[in-house]
Amino acid sequence: MQQRRSQQIPFRNITIVGVGLIGGSLALAVKQRFPSVLITGVDTVKVLRRAVQRKAIDVAEQSLRRGVSGADLVILSTPVKHILQSLPTVAKYCSTRTIVTDTGSVKGAILKKARTLFPAGNFIGGHPMTGAEFSGIDAAHPLLFQNAIYLLTPSAEESGPNTKKLAQFFSALDARVVVLDPKIHDKVVAAVSHVPQLAAVALMNMAGSRHPKHLGLAAGGFRDMTRIASSRFDMWQDILQANKHDIAEALDIYISLLRRIARDIRTDPQKLKNDFKSSRLLRSRIPRSMKGFLSPLVGLPVFVDDRPGQLARLTALLAKAGLNVKDLELLKVREGRGGTFLLSFDSRPSAKKAQAILRKAKFQTGGL
Repeated sequence: MQQRRSQQIPFRNITIVGVGLIGGSLALAVKQRFPSVLITGVDTVKVLRRAVQRKAIDVAEQSLRRGVSGADLVILSTPVKHILQSLPTVAKYCSTRTIVTDTGSVKGAILKKARTLFPAGNFIGGHPMTGAEFSGIDAAHPLLFQNAIYLLTPSAEESGPNTKKLAQFFSALDARVVVLDPKIHDKVVAAVSHVPQLAAVALMNMAGSRHPKHLGLAAGGFRDMTRIASSRFDMWQDILQANKHDIAEALDIYISLLRRIARDIRTDPQKLKNDFKSSRLLRSRIPRSMKGFLSPLVGLPVFVDDRPGQLARLTALLAKAGLNVKDLELLKVREGRGGTFLLSFDSRPSAKKAQAILRKAKFQTGGL
């Protein structure tokens, strides 16, 4: 990885309310990028103790009022219900010069309440489009936001300079910031996040109820589609409630498509040819080389032999050439032979240069 150039510290005192997976990862990312920033964590005693042990926060505070007083930036990283409950206290004890943002995955209800509580335009909605299979401060990681889409959803009343400053801050953490209208945000995440969660739950329960003794036969496709079926309801109930109208609308469309597919299966499966064609075309438009769905990177598949030091040799070659790998994904492992990695670069010229270097070093690479 290339060493980043020095950058002015945008905030000196940051308070993170909710130091779990997202809040804790933000804290660790800030500490890695801006070590001198003072971070105050607001949470329960147990969580705060662990956050201090992990060096994610400098100050542990159980009081929301005391925690947000004097902060330059306040990040509300709790479930949507708790964000809504905390907004009045945050607005009362924060300066109008303090930028306040959140990480909730539904924006409509939060922005509606924030408009009246923050008339100075210092509240900017936020939603990092990333996560992990585990939750809590122990699952937090400073690299969680690298190459991930970080959505900012300012309302018309919110200050442009504040949005720009916040965008620059999250960009400095290697996130890929996209500004989006709050109403569009909720419709988009209903389709690409909330409905897939419910579809995975339904698919898992369908297969489990029909063939409970044979779930071990499930191959990669089924496992991929149902990975998020392991999510707990207590993590989703607030989201489903807060975005119920957009979710219900998207579900109606999805169910209608499934019903038509079921009719075609019974009458003439050949009718599904166009469905497969259109879905394949649409799926190809989603970039594989990034965490998110906008501003794609350029991906280069590389096969690495199953021998000690091969991956280190690969990265050393790229580092010597001054090439920055923006993302690295293991696509497939062949036991005893090696694995195929997807190296992602920020431009096609960088990817082509890496391809030439690696091929010269006898690495097998895919096309661009």
